[in-house]
Parts: sequence; structure tokens; C-alpha cells
Amino acid sequence: MRSSTRLVTATAAALLCVGTLSACGPDDSGQDGGKSAAPAAPTTAAPAGGGTATGTGTGTGKPTAGADKDKGFPAKAWMDTKSIPMDEAYHFAPLAANAKPVTGSVDFKGMELCHAAPPKGEEYMYTDGAARAKAAVGFGGDRWTAQQTVDFWGDPTHSSGNAQTASAIKRGLADAVTNCAKTAPGATVKVTSATDAPYFAATVTAPQPDGSTATLHEYVVVSGGTVTELSVWATTKGGAQPKDAWKAPEDKFVATGMTAPLCEAFPGCG
Repeated sequence: MRSSTRLVTATAAALLCVGTLSACGPDDSGQDGGKSAAPAAPTTAAPAGGGTATGTGTGTGKPTAGADKDKGFPAKAWMDTKSIPMDEAYHFAPLAANAKPVTGSVDFKGMELCHAAPPKGEEYMYTDGAARAKAAVGFGGDRWTAQQTVDFWGDPTHSSGNAQTASAIKRGLADAVTNCAKTAPGATVKVTSATDAPYFAATVTAPQPDGSTATLHEYVVVSGGTVTELSVWATTKGGAQPKDAWKAPEDKFVATGMTAPLCEAFPGCG
């Protein structure tokens, strides 16, 4: 199997954080097929700046609303690609090197592939907030693409409403994916996280308007006033399976790989 090559060519971007941060992460989950042992502990600070990921676009990590205008979106907020399912085979390019700022509404991939809109009356939650960005790496088509979306709503130590809003966004996204068949007729959903798990994980197949079918592995976590989504998907035609067999760590290890960098990058981890 060919591997993508990591190319990182620009300088690092960072965000000054306020307060004392502590490491945190989920501790239990439901399991699904294709799970492997826990990956080696990742480093949380990834190189950042402009760059090209094999099979994807480029990103410059430009500042978003509420971010430090000189420092930009924090590079260390992005999960290490070693924690992303299929990285063992694909060797994904660093997310920070391919990050793009989000303006306007946050388009979470799970909602997009399920053709779901934000809950009525909560649309503002997806357009306001302090800083938002997303990064995609992978091959596209019937091979796997990974995208992480990070939405920092605000420091929860300044206002508990920021943490409440981040949690509400997580619930809205989880509900949209869980009920995918209502907005994407013919979709199938298997929620793989336990009801009391501190994260959401699911596997989805969702028909698309062009006649293709998206196979999606969805992960969502909240840390303080930040919500982040990791979507790993492949799109096939004629009922075919993705080109490469799915292989992933247990859900809880993927979720921990998402949470730990948020605790380093943003205030109010918890």
C-alpha cells in the first residue's frame, strides 16, 4: 500500500493560553470491529503553518475570530496524526500544516454527510465563538480521508456558559449522526461509544446525492469550552467497500488523542 508523505514547510503558530491546564481524557468506551491496541503516546505539539498533504488541499493557519491576531490558531490544538485511525497505513500529513480558519457557520463533517442542519434555535452556536478551524488529510475517493474540526467557544473559567455551549454543540452533532437515517434516507448507524462515555463515537454509512455512499467513522469530544470532531470517511460507488480495510485503536484511545492537545492549547480543560 502506498503511504502519503508528511511535508511540513512553514513556521509554527501558537496561542498564548490563560490559566493552569491539566491533562484529561476519556476512560471507557464501547468497542467496534477493526480495533487495535492503544497507540504509542503522541506528542501534542505538531508543526504548523502552510503545507501540502498528499491528496488534500493546503492551509496557512490564519487567525480566526477571537484568536491572537499575531499568533493565529494554536498549532498544538491539533491531535497528533499517530492517534488517527488508519495512520499506521497512511502516515497522514500533520493536521496543523493543513489547517484552515473557519468563518461563518462551522460545517461539521458528520452533519454534512448526514445532510443535517443545526438544531432549530441553536444556529448561533455554530457561527459565534472565539476561534474555529479545520484540517483535512488523506487520499479522498474510496480511500480514507481524516478531518478534524475544532471550535473554541470561549474560556469556561470566565463564563460557565462557554462550557455549556460546547456541550450543547456536541449533543447536537451526536444527535445528527445518531439520527442520520432521518436526513439521509437509507443511512445505517452504529453508535460505538457507551452511553456514559465522555465522548461520542459512531460508524455510519450514508447515501449521497450523487449516488455514492459515504462510510464514516465519527468521534466527538468536549474539553471545557472547546468541542472537536474527528471524521474519517471514504466514498464509494455501486455499493463497493472502501479500498483499504478499516483498522483503528479503541474509541477511547482516539478520543484521548483528541482531548489531550485541547488541554494544552486552550484554557479551562475539563
